[in-house]
Amino acid sequence: MEKGGKQVIFRVKNPPAQPRASRKQSSLVCEGQSVDPVYHPRQAHRKSRTGCVNCKQRLIKCDEIKPCCRRCEIYGVDCSYSSPKSSPKMRPSAMSGYTPSPDGHCQNMAASDLACHLERLLCHTDNGFVSGSFRAQAYKCLYLFINGLSGRVPATPTFAATPYLMHAILGISNAYLARALPSSACYRVRETRHLIDALRLYQQELKSQITKDNMDGIMSTCMLLSDVPLLEVENSPSDSFVFSSDPSALNWLLMQSGLSCLLLYTQPYLSESIWFVPFMESYNEYLKTRDRRTGREGLHAELAQLCEIKDDSNDENNTYHEALRSLMPILDMETNRTNFVTMASYMGNLKPKFTALIGNREPRALLILAFWLGKMCEDPSCWVYARMHMECLAICMYLESNSDPRVVGLLEYPVSRCGYALKHN
Repeated sequence: MEKGGKQVIFRVKNPPAQPRASRKQSSLVCEGQSVDPVYHPRQAHRKSRTGCVNCKQRLIKCDEIKPCCRRCEIYGVDCSYSSPKSSPKMRPSAMSGYTPSPDGHCQNMAASDLACHLERLLCHTDNGFVSGSFRAQAYKCLYLFINGLSGRVPATPTFAATPYLMHAILGISNAYLARALPSSACYRVRETRHLIDALRLYQQELKSQITKDNMDGIMSTCMLLSDVPLLEVENSPSDSFVFSSDPSALNWLLMQSGLSCLLLYTQPYLSESIWFVPFMESYNEYLKTRDRRTGREGLHAELAQLCEIKDDSNDENNTYHEALRSLMPILDMETNRTNFVTMASYMGNLKPKFTALIGNREPRALLILAFWLGKMCEDPSCWVYARMHMECLAICMYLESNSDPRVVGLLEYPVSRCGYALKHN
């Protein structure tokens, strides 16, 4: 039976043997003539006992072509003839996001519901024909994303009703897989396709009014799209914003404040959002480390002096004060998964006046940012490490020729974290 392009097989335990009728006999039956059934023995065949893992799991015959069988090649998945363990190509950091579901039955129901909507989404794209391999990869990416949200956000209805969010999910999942498995170019192609569709539909949605009905889709998509430039790492520090005239080179930082802008419009309905509980948990963690003191007390003495922070300095009369005060508790934190959200949220809390100084390559603003980037470099297994490390290297390279010896002296902390060797040393 065919349904939605997928073959559904119903198996019966110990079914009775059914004789096969020839084509000629079938035609006679259709004409109303009864005939005695003729038994045809089963044709001789060779079973595939050494096929790949994917074919065994799908209960289909494998052609056993190595290193990649034809079925896996058609479906666009990695072919493995070893036991079904973690793929050796997958880096440890890529698998760290997989967490078991607290309720496997509900998880499967949610996945099935999403799969139906996903099928409709893929069948109604502007690109027309959608291959079976593209569908298979879409399900794989959806599974990856659902597992990452298990027990955290009840997001299934929102995903299913929001095409631009679904495209963003598939885009960011493919982007993640593309970095974890750089040898598989197909992930980059799928990433580009889904992100283009997500951006196009997202821009259309932003032209309408933000209400309680679409706020979850808009906020979720905003958070996903802000992750894309963090994954998109240039080839070398010379491509960083400090050496580039392209304003978009700083998008990896500027896009992190997008959610803060949206919260101004969603505030009246936020208590009804699927993100309300995670937001409140994050805010409570932020309050634990929030420091609203004025002046220089508790700040890095040399940085405070360089930024001209005095005893009466505050967020209003000194642009560097808030950024530096927010940085201090982060520098004392242990770099682990528990503290990651608090440490990473530093980007989104930077005020426009300060990010404008960064965009203008103001040495003191760059130095404060370099301290934070250096702290983020302490965990090489983190998914944002490549971007953080590259930007930290670039800022150190840019500032080491600064005429102010105080600036060069303060580079000691970031260079010790990113591994850069100053030329003057």
